[in-house]
Amino acid sequence: MAQTSTHVDSDRRISTPAAISSIFPPIQQALVNGLEDPINIAGCARKLQQIAKDAGHERPLTIGLKEADGMYDGLPFELSGARFPSPLSLAAANSTTETRLVGRAIGQKLGSVGVNWVFIPTVDLLGESIEPLDASKTFGQDAESVCGHALALIQGLADEGVSACTNAHPAATTLEILRTQRFTELASSMDEQTNLPEFRPVRAVLTRYPLNSMQFGAAIHDFSEPEQSAHAIRATCEMVLRNTCGFQGPTVSSFTETTDSAAVCAMHTPLLSFLSGLDMVRLPEGAAAQQESVSVLKRAMGSGIIPYNLIQASAARVAAFKARFLSWERALNDSPAQSASLPAPGSLVHAIYRDAVTALSPGNSPLQGLARTSILVVLTPTVPRRNPDSPSDPFEPLGRALSDHFPRLRHVPYTLSAGLTDVHQAFLQRAAAVVLVLCNTSSAMIESQDEFVGAVHRSLRVRDAMAGQQRTRKVVIGAGNPRDLRDPFAGWWGVLCYEYSKGALEAVAEVVLGQREATGKIP
Repeated sequence: MAQTSTHVDSDRRISTPAAISSIFPPIQQALVNGLEDPINIAGCARKLQQIAKDAGHERPLTIGLKEADGMYDGLPFELSGARFPSPLSLAAANSTTETRLVGRAIGQKLGSVGVNWVFIPTVDLLGESIEPLDASKTFGQDAESVCGHALALIQGLADEGVSACTNAHPAATTLEILRTQRFTELASSMDEQTNLPEFRPVRAVLTRYPLNSMQFGAAIHDFSEPEQSAHAIRATCEMVLRNTCGFQGPTVSSFTETTDSAAVCAMHTPLLSFLSGLDMVRLPEGAAAQQESVSVLKRAMGSGIIPYNLIQASAARVAAFKARFLSWERALNDSPAQSASLPAPGSLVHAIYRDAVTALSPGNSPLQGLARTSILVVLTPTVPRRNPDSPSDPFEPLGRALSDHFPRLRHVPYTLSAGLTDVHQAFLQRAAAVVLVLCNTSSAMIESQDEFVGAVHRSLRVRDAMAGQQRTRKVVIGAGNPRDLRDPFAGWWGVLCYEYSKGALEAVAEVVLGQREATGKIP
């Protein structure tokens, strides 16, 4: 669902508060009708654009879609029944050509419903600072790979008239320097920092696309004092983005909350974002909070709390961005023009998931040659659901794919709180082969999962030691951040699929069944 953003528009520089006041109520009314399907989204988008044009704006509104769950689960419509692969899967598939095609496919879908701006990709390197649940939003930990795939995705979106808003966390690095350096020493320190691998993707994107927008992905409440945040952001904008990287596009705040109080959030966050040197702000959710945010900004602009030179500079950057990417012809067109045809979206997605599966162990899958009548036990963790429409157990597609070849398959979920239960033990005692699925959606889950794996090891070791028993064939599937799942267990044949979407699980099932080889690369 598109999230409302506000900015200082150079088309109406002097009367900006009045412009915001005049356009906000009809926009709010247009949004009241709801955005439940593509037809409503497209109609609402055109209505918003017509309101803006009638109000005298020279350029269309930027209508943006925030990313969710890696990249695209926020889309309220299906892509020919297929979910787009996450950036981590795209990087593992190791084809920037495929990544650009995905960008084009997303661009065509978004353009068809009037969305012209999307808050992807994330160009931070996958590291310890990335929460496990957010790992799929990244293109991995190799700087060159992140550069290549981020640029390919942005270009694919641009091919279809959609602008990317790059996500990054450079202000957090700036703050760490500020804590140990005097401000007078900051320039030389920042110059050294921007040459480090973690800054390379940011520089590559900003150099190639100097008029694109960039979103700061840190939250104000990450800092002990809001002033620290503002100082770090201001230094990052001036010394890193503008001076060092030559970036001329608008910067966007994602600071949608500062405290648990929506009222405090509405009062302080947007204003602090503009005073920190950012040009656009994503308003907090909820009509009341958004109206309060707009009122606060109007008063700040009218009273001079936001200096006029900041308003002028932001207005100029936003105007240049809109002139580069937006046109009324496209914004008001029921059927915007698209570039050359794409491969069938479903086949593209399936090919990428296949290419992304990565082997952790040499040789063939232990399930090859296993008799069809054998009992196969599949142990899967309880994990957060990707979206409300997904199955209650997201690993059902894996169980179904494997059961086509092993009708006696037993799919047994496990919870880390309960650990290895008597039910699990009973199934393991009868299993000719075991497929153990591991995820790492949180740090606590990683630690508890290690305990569960140890219990499974001990149970199978006891069983295999019994006289006359054949050794249990063991396969482990990692569905998540490869940093925590890449090490194969002794005696287990391992494979990675990076996420637990339907497409990813069906692709890894093909490899586990020995139908095809794993060709992916750990990103």
